[in-house]
Amino acid sequence: MNFVLASTSPRRKELFKYIVNDFECVAPKFDEQSVKIKNAKQKSMFLSCQKCKAVLNECNKNSVIIASDTVVEFNGNILEKPKDKQDAYRMIKNLSGNKHDVHTAVTVYYSGKLYTFCQTATVYFDFIREKDIENYIDTNIWQGKAGAYGIQDAFGACHIKGIKGDYYTVMGLPVNRLHAILRKLEILDT
Repeated sequence: MNFVLASTSPRRKELFKYIVNDFECVAPKFDEQSVKIKNAKQKSMFLSCQKCKAVLNECNKNSVIIASDTVVEFNGNILEKPKDKQDAYRMIKNLSGNKHDVHTAVTVYYSGKLYTFCQTATVYFDFIREKDIENYIDTNIWQGKAGAYGIQDAFGACHIKGIKGDYYTVMGLPVNRLHAILRKLEILDT
């Protein structure tokens, strides 16, 4: 079976290898910035589906295509990937000492059908000293990450005091649930 991961994310590629060893990565040609959906969960599901459809147009219809999107929500507002250092600083400052939700949606294309699900985890940050925020912002590690952080990075490891839900959902691909769905669809037998 030919598997395609509709992503350029190194984190998703690493996580998808836990399920399937042999697959190709194809960058979805889709303008995420044009989507103005305000509900975080709906937005992640819509974006995941659109990414999958965008890659489907470039692949063999017999392929199994996996697309994913992660949206960070704080106090009912969506935290996108930061535009610049000031935006990243503002996000981390807001998350400091607070909790927020991370919604990761996954769409699977198989045998002419799309299957989409969304999983949510709640992340709890410690209070972060001003100096620690400034030092982190100077590293530029926040670039390209929704909410300006990665749970798997040193900053996340040092300042996230807990999560309620699945770690891999926060990282960008809910491995357990995706694996279960691929087995249920009889795409995988292991």
